[in-house]
Amino acid sequence: MDVTAPSSGDAQAFARREGLSLSRLADRHFLILAAWPALLAMLLVTAVPFAATLGLSLTDYDLVRSQAWHFIGAQNFVELVRDPQTPRIVLNTLYLVVGTTAIDTLVGLGLAVLMEGSFRGLRFIRTLYLLPIMTAPIVVALCWRAMFNNDAGWINYALKLLGLPQPVWLGNPALAMPAVIISDMWTGVPFQAVLLLAGLLGVSAELKEAAQADGANGWQVFWHVTLPSVRPVLMIAVILKFIDAFRKFEGIQLLTTGGPGIASTTLNLHIFVTGLTYDRVGYAATFGVVMIAMIAATVGVLYAGMRRLA
Repeated sequence: MDVTAPSSGDAQAFARREGLSLSRLADRHFLILAAWPALLAMLLVTAVPFAATLGLSLTDYDLVRSQAWHFIGAQNFVELVRDPQTPRIVLNTLYLVVGTTAIDTLVGLGLAVLMEGSFRGLRFIRTLYLLPIMTAPIVVALCWRAMFNNDAGWINYALKLLGLPQPVWLGNPALAMPAVIISDMWTGVPFQAVLLLAGLLGVSAELKEAAQADGANGWQVFWHVTLPSVRPVLMIAVILKFIDAFRKFEGIQLLTTGGPGIASTTLNLHIFVTGLTYDRVGYAATFGVVMIAMIAATVGVLYAGMRRLA
């Protein structure tokens, strides 16, 4: 059988085609290839601790008898469901998350709209809004604890000047969580405002001018042009705030220590107290699994909504 060897020209053409196909493949999947190192690092710092937490939740591990722990299966989860404090702690967590996210986002959006304008000293005001974000959470909590002081606090002093009643903010079960939410506004509102301002500055000026030329007033331009344009940024800001609210710890610990009673105790604080004060690390890990599940479910719902609205 006669087999003709490929010529040097055919070999070169084949090599060029292969080189082009590999180059196109690399260009097409570059983002995926570039994301792998970050993905592996993320799995290392998230998946591994979550797996360890899940494993601890199935044991009776504690800090007192750390060498004599046993695998107990789902007993911690059964105790969690039967614990009469669990519903109140979960509701406190949802109260904090929804309250801080709604208030900080709405107020932040309003401030972002004001900072989008053009007036003298605007750059200085925008810079000022970055200062609370850079303040340590412990410092913020200590300042607000002083302001909520019953006898010498500025808030009750102002209420007294106005002839209004001066409540016991941090000692009243009905006011403890609102006080935590108010203190969170110091850093939460500027953070949302900066994010949303970046989205507002990216809205096309031509669209606004076209709407105004058609007779739309300022509110109609904002509602029908500006807000739909910043909707993706708004959803991202809401998701980030939700996650940050679930992680809130220093403010509650220093302001109310979860009290009075458990009126302001959230999952994050309860995990700390159960694991490090009562030494029940296994049971604390159970609450950690519940909190991670709540965060994942919340972010999943918000992300699905964001994709539907996009």
